[in-house]
This record gives sequence, C-alpha cells and structure tokens, in this order.
Amino acid sequence: MIELMAVLAIILVVVGLLSAALNSTRSKTMRVTCLDNMKQLQFAWTMYADENNDYVALNKTVPPSATSMASIKSSPGSWVTGNPKEDRSVDNLAKGTLFSLVSKNADVYRCPMDGSTTKFGNQRTRSYSISAYLGGDDDDLDSRVKMRTSELVNPPPERVFVFIEEHEQSIWAGGFLVIPRERFGVNGGAWSSTPSDRHMQGCNLTFVDGHLEYWKWLAPKKPIPPGKLVDNAKERNDLRRLLESVPKP
Repeated sequence: MIELMAVLAIILVVVGLLSAALNSTRSKTMRVTCLDNMKQLQFAWTMYADENNDYVALNKTVPPSATSMASIKSSPGSWVTGNPKEDRSVDNLAKGTLFSLVSKNADVYRCPMDGSTTKFGNQRTRSYSISAYLGGDDDDLDSRVKMRTSELVNPPPERVFVFIEEHEQSIWAGGFLVIPRERFGVNGGAWSSTPSDRHMQGCNLTFVDGHLEYWKWLAPKKPIPPGKLVDNAKERNDLRRLLESVPKP
C-alpha cells in the first residue's frame, strides 16, 4: 500500500508538471498569435498611409449618446467604428478603413487570450487600440495629434507606439489616450486609457517604423477612475514609460 501511494504521488507530480508545461506552451502560442495579429494591423496602418499621401488612418470619436463613457464610439471614416464594449458583431470592424487591408479578416482585431465579453454577453471583437495622438481628435487644438507620418519627428518613428493591447475594463474611448505629463506635478500622473496585462503582466505594442515590442509592466494593471492620480512608484514608472512613446507638441 505504501509503495502504491508513492507511485500515485509521483504520478500526480508528473501530471502537475506536464499540465504547467502545457499551459505555458499554450500561453506562448497565443501570445505569438497576438503578435501576428498586431503585425498585420500595423502593416495595414502603414499601407494606408502609403496609399493616402502620408495621411494616417483616422482615429476619431463621436460624442457619447449617454452619460456612460462606454457610449463613446469611434466615428465613421476611422480605422474602426463603434465600441467593442457594445458591438454585437464584426460589422463595425468591417466599416473601418483598415479592414480591406487585413484581407477582411476580423480575427486579427482580437487577442486569443482576450476572453472578455460585451455588456450583451457576446464575445468582444476587438482587443487593440491605436494611440489617440495618431489621427485622433482635436488635431486643430492639440499639436501632439499628428495626421501624417512625416510629422512624427519627436520622438522619432521607432519610438512612437501605434497599436496597443487595451485592458478589457478600460473606457475604450476611441483611441488609447495617454494624459500628458505636464498636466500633473513632478511626481503625479494618471491613466485615462489602461493597457492590458494579460500576457504575464505585460502587453504587445507596435511602433510607427513597423517593429513590435513586448512590454512587461512593473505593476499589474487595473483601471482606476479617469483622472485619479497614480499612487505608487511602480505604476508611475509604467505610465511614464508609455508617455515617452507618444508624440511631443
């Protein structure tokens, strides 16, 4: 009986190790798929600018139809329309200006590790957002908002992020908005949009020059009310890192 129990214990340990290895392999496979999705979207974004005299795909919003921030939607004529918290189908992806450039494949808009659902209970169709400073709102008022790739000189294209994985509980207000540092004190800062941390406390980003990066966050990501100051050093460092990757005035 003792020998049998020892054998069973060994089997349980081996099964546990194999399960952990399989889960790790599965996570890595899905992360690679996510990277491939973002690579296709980045290629489409670049191709759009090449075909439109250097103008980037629009990334604008329409006014909310209710008091909830979830009601803010991407406007017609943008890279996508609608809001992924509310979309019941891929129709609003298909209406976007990049859809034909990704071979009309709606799957590339969603990370396979994103299991979030809409407020109606169906699976979300989109996991990625574009920096609100690229083709975004208030381009006539905010000099950070760039409408052409040739305007991206500070920082240079290889340091300006385009696509980012957004947290499923973020506000999803059209583009991914990073609030400028100068709106806060020396040690201040706040998230408006929140990045995802579904890939081992990190997420994938693409950059204007076409390369991709995986960023490991110092602090786990959980959306906080817009404008609320970040209250720990690790979170502030994550925020400042992203701030360095948006266009300067």
